Amino acid sequence: MTLTIVALKDAPRPPKKHRVDTIVESARKVFCASGFEKGSIENIAKVAGIAEGTIYRYFESKRSLLEEVVRRHYDLFFDDIQKSLASIESPSNRLRYLIHRTLLLILEDRGMCRLRTLYRLLENNELPSLARNQNLRMADMMAHEIKSGMKDGSFRSDTSPSIVCYMIGGALELTEFSYVQTGTAIDADETTESIWQTIHGGISSKDATEESLARLIERLTQVTDRLDPA
Repeated sequence: MTLTIVALKDAPRPPKKHRVDTIVESARKVFCASGFEKGSIENIAKVAGIAEGTIYRYFESKRSLLEEVVRRHYDLFFDDIQKSLASIESPSNRLRYLIHRTLLLILEDRGMCRLRTLYRLLENNELPSLARNQNLRMADMMAHEIKSGMKDGSFRSDTSPSIVCYMIGGALELTEFSYVQTGTAIDADETTESIWQTIHGGISSKDATEESLARLIERLTQVTDRLDPA
């Protein structure tokens, strides 16, 4: 019997985009599961099913991989917001949505919370900051809604958009810090309501009496106490 030997062609290599996507997703899984320090390029390559050297063809270091993981994470977050925001009526509802959606981002993946926190610590302040740019992007979106509310009369005309953004940002950052440190479950709806009532009580044109403004700092303190991990 004569055996016919058929030469097998090498399987086609996946396109570059697919390879990069696989590497980044594998890095995200490894970093979230093991932490950035313990998550090695070797482990990432194993998860991706590729040789270690292949990763270095696209990323010069583990740090550059972390940056791409965080960048894509932010891109997905803001893409989702942009799709939803246009369908929400009134500046007040849109501002409240931005608070709630950010809280959901925090609570949906504690591993990514740790990575975001670590990335902020690793950033070189002399270079353009990805995390800072994303914070500014969210602040711009919130400020836009605050200014729209001032224009249509739903918010006080003497409201300071920058101060309101600082207040909201501070509450959200404290929430994220608490969650990263303790892992204690946080109710997104309840926390949104606490932050929103604190902010809205001070800027609403309907509720902005002298008494409500005088209690603003007290309510901010109460929110901070509830979120403090200590």
